[in-house]
Amino acid sequence: MKKIIIIFLLWLLIINIFAVFALNRFDLKGDTAYNWIDPSKFYQEQGWNLVSLHAKWDSFWYLDIAQNGYSFQGPEKLSNIVFFPLYPFLVWITSFLMLGNFILAGWILSNIFLLLTLLYLFKLVKEFHPEIDPYLPAIFLLIFPTAFFLNAVYTESLFLFLSLATFYYNLKGKIILSGFFGLLASLTRITGILLFIPLLWEHLKNHGFNIARSLNSKIPPIFLIPTGTLAFFLYHYFRFNDFFLFFKVEAWWGRMFKLNKDHFLLLTNPASVNFYLDVSFVIFAIILLYFIFKKLRISYGLYVVATLAIALSTGTFMSIGRYILVLFPIYILLASIKNKYLQQVFIFTSILFLAMYIILFVNNYWAG
Repeated sequence: MKKIIIIFLLWLLIINIFAVFALNRFDLKGDTAYNWIDPSKFYQEQGWNLVSLHAKWDSFWYLDIAQNGYSFQGPEKLSNIVFFPLYPFLVWITSFLMLGNFILAGWILSNIFLLLTLLYLFKLVKEFHPEIDPYLPAIFLLIFPTAFFLNAVYTESLFLFLSLATFYYNLKGKIILSGFFGLLASLTRITGILLFIPLLWEHLKNHGFNIARSLNSKIPPIFLIPTGTLAFFLYHYFRFNDFFLFFKVEAWWGRMFKLNKDHFLLLTNPASVNFYLDVSFVIFAIILLYFIFKKLRISYGLYVVATLAIALSTGTFMSIGRYILVLFPIYILLASIKNKYLQQVFIFTSILFLAMYIILFVNNYWAG
């Protein structure tokens, strides 16, 4: 455990020194990757404020919720109601300790949950995958190309911690705790509800896949998981008179159950590079998915395939690298690879792309 804390602190120091240098070394124009990016609103802002560089893009929607609550701007307009409530609620609570500095509150929270993520990933691997070096998955997570989001004012580290805790306590047989953390995960992101699928599999497996015996047993706490999502949708119904408002606003954000052609227009070099990177993330995840099913646990594979299916069903590849970031079975699988050359190729490639994504993010370029 002590070594994990040291790894975390070293990573935090190195990655943030790099981020500050990356912000101030370049004199960049506005991003031209997509026609919906307004250069007058998204541009490089050089400075030495270590805190503020962690709040970009979606960060401001979470901060808006923490400061002003939910609001519906009307049809065809972007609204903050597609962002789940747990993270902004925690930011609001923590802001009182930070003397009203919401960005600092969000950054500190993200780092606290990142440390908890690393500790739980270590515990999960050490107890349920004893053949794997328990430090390696944590390292692979920290060098993943989009890992800087774990350190930003985003939900990635909170969600990853909650999903890990959900799996960990379920495998430990502490199903009440598992259900509780799963409930919190479903209050953090829409994909939190998907934790119900692998945990239901584990429940059925523990009863020999005897449906009758499973149904006759005490209702498992995993059924708490969907209630988080249900509660959020009920809030939409009572506040805005529309239970399905989330899906409507998501469509106005460009995520719908049909192809979003605007996200596949390769009219500029930056748009082409983004598209090729997103496709590479998808191919990478699908390849690893096969081996997750084969070498690890079926429940891990079900979780990964369900998350990928939901992400890809929204008609766009955009942000797929960030969605894959929270799929912890990927790092366990990478740590299980016996071929050291393959591991070294991944490490070298991943660190290079991590550096690129940090440069993009801190300079207000689209990074997922």
